[in-house]
Amino acid sequence: MQKYILLVIPIFFYKNNILYFSVENMINLTLVLIGLIFILRHTTLRNFFDWIIGICFMIYFCIVYSKTIYLRGFIFETYHFSVDNVKTFFNTVNLIPIKGIIDVMSSPTAFYQIFGNIIMLAPFAFAMLYFKWTRSYKQTIWYSFICAVGIELIQFFQSSFYSLFEIGLRRSTDIDDIILNTIGALFGIGCYYIWSKIAIRINIGKHDIPI
Repeated sequence: MQKYILLVIPIFFYKNNILYFSVENMINLTLVLIGLIFILRHTTLRNFFDWIIGICFMIYFCIVYSKTIYLRGFIFETYHFSVDNVKTFFNTVNLIPIKGIIDVMSSPTAFYQIFGNIIMLAPFAFAMLYFKWTRSYKQTIWYSFICAVGIELIQFFQSSFYSLFEIGLRRSTDIDDIILNTIGALFGIGCYYIWSKIAIRINIGKHDIPI
């Protein structure tokens, strides 16, 4: 049960959600806690390095949730429904592979956007292998892909809602994000492979390498 003390991290991370109470803030905090409790139920912390990586994963999870699917703008006193905004909504959706990457190349934030999407799920892939949430590299890639698709689908529904009800918030849905996120999972697998070799050499503990 000691591992559940790590739940203090998301509570501290979202302390403003508690200090500035609102139904929307509490929904977000509740969703984060539910997700992390589920993860901790399938996690065993055996040594010092397990705890360090566990702490890092808690922080990482909170950051990714805040940057991708954090629920905003769903609880308003009044809504202004407008079908005309559907046209604007379709401008935020890209289903053509590589098109989004090419379009963003001319932007001054191109490196940040592309690199950010590549590394976003790398820690997730590493943690899946480290804590044995998955049994093979293939399974890790598959779960990472499902996670990337899930994030884009949630952003799709958020963007639909924001557009139809004239809420001044926007989310984009881009198939290139899924591609880059999945590539990032490969990077995370590579990091785990290197870590496994180092861990065995310095006797941190044996981490079987899946195939």
